[in-house]
Amino acid sequence: MNTRFSRSGCRCDMNLLKNHTQKNETEFKYLLSQKYDLTPADYVLTREEGVITAKITTMDSADSIVEISVTPDGLRAYISLYPAVNEGETYTLDRIMNLIAENGISVNLKTEVIKQAFEIYSEGGIIENMLFAEGIKPINGSDAQVMLNFDPVNSQPRLLKNGRVDYKNIDNIRLTRKGDLLLTKRPFTNGVKGLTVKNEEIPAEKGNDIKLILDEGITTDENEKEYYATVDGCVTFHSNKLGVSPIFSVPGNVDYSTGNIVFNGVVHIRGDVLSGFSVKAEKDIMVDGIVQDATMAAGGSIVIKTGIKGEVSNNIAAAGDVTVGYAEKGNIAARGNVEILKYVYNTNIKAGGYIQATGAPGIIAGGKIMAFSEINLNQSGTKGNSSFLMCVGTKYYFEDELKILQDNKDKYIQNLEKVDEFLSKLDTSNKEILKNPKVKQLLVLRKQVMDNMTKTEEQIQKLIKSAHHRKPRIKVNGIMFEGLDVQIFREKITMREKKEKVVFIYDEKYERIISVSLDDKAQYE
Repeated sequence: MNTRFSRSGCRCDMNLLKNHTQKNETEFKYLLSQKYDLTPADYVLTREEGVITAKITTMDSADSIVEISVTPDGLRAYISLYPAVNEGETYTLDRIMNLIAENGISVNLKTEVIKQAFEIYSEGGIIENMLFAEGIKPINGSDAQVMLNFDPVNSQPRLLKNGRVDYKNIDNIRLTRKGDLLLTKRPFTNGVKGLTVKNEEIPAEKGNDIKLILDEGITTDENEKEYYATVDGCVTFHSNKLGVSPIFSVPGNVDYSTGNIVFNGVVHIRGDVLSGFSVKAEKDIMVDGIVQDATMAAGGSIVIKTGIKGEVSNNIAAAGDVTVGYAEKGNIAARGNVEILKYVYNTNIKAGGYIQATGAPGIIAGGKIMAFSEINLNQSGTKGNSSFLMCVGTKYYFEDELKILQDNKDKYIQNLEKVDEFLSKLDTSNKEILKNPKVKQLLVLRKQVMDNMTKTEEQIQKLIKSAHHRKPRIKVNGIMFEGLDVQIFREKITMREKKEKVVFIYDEKYERIISVSLDDKAQYE
């Protein structure tokens, strides 16, 4: 906004313009051209007390200009003052203050700054974009927070003071007692509103809430701020879901003294699981010792602190993750991830997530190794045991689940055909027939079959869509021995020579497997 007003309070030397901006000489010349329509022939530049000054020689007069601007967010107001030349109209301090008021600017005015600017302006000083008013920034609300009264689970091996790694005491479970305070929630806040320089409210953003999901074994106070255990058990907190699971503890081995174990919670075995026995749990299974040729099935995760030492019929299956110290002649299947703390020899591993063996020594040799997203290991194969398969990219259970869904769909189709065949023999235009209880029951059944067919087809499409990972990879941090088969999706290659520090990825453009050095992160990340 440019405003010119009455002449009063003019200075003596109104043919001098002083550069009190941050502009250099070239920029100051451009300013004189833009604001006063002056050319270098119209003035003489000098430097007085370090200030570039233009003495006007040819111009008769020019009115003063006052510009006021407000930032888009309304929080800062700036003023620019361009003095009059010769007989041009100028501004008084009162008129400048009135002009500020006319623009509606009233919050946190820097009156002393305005007065200082006016004094410089009164002496021919040009001032640009001087901050003279600041609004009040809103204070956004803080997010809700949760404070755990127990240490989070850490599945990584513990480093001892002597530099060794303790693979036997994996800190991956938290026990609690009935009545223990497990979690405290601090609620979110709404924040504090702000003001623009024009005294307009600026709303504050509310903090984000945290929605806690309570599993079994948890109770809370009336304000939903403190959460307590209602039973003795194992604390789990994942994806804001808090629960306490009862634990079935076996003080020794799973053998003839215990028989097979079937339990609807967590099973903790402090000894070994001997050959020929089975352990089934709806939640997690923890084994402190060795698992021999046994069957283990968990609806959650399985942790085998020492290792697996099987022969033929060993079978470890988890709907969650599997963590094992070592494995010799085992069969491991996890819907989640598989973590090997030491090594794996001649063991078949299937993971719905990743397979990791990055501890010491981190060796995988023999068997068939299948993961969905990634296989990450230190060493692949050994001398004399390097002819095996590592495969990534496709969920191992995809074909089995697809077959189940397609079989279910086929059954629904068969049932629908039978119902329709029976109904086709009836005169469904006859209302009395439709009132027959058996006919009504058939019509309801037909609708249920149709609904089940629709749901099954949706499940099939969802399964197909999620079956293949977008960017699977096999990462070998150390040595890869020759003879290994590498498979990504349906493409497979055999390694003819030893490699080190390499990652295998799938080149979508050429539909082939390529290997990239781990030193070249840009190629595979």
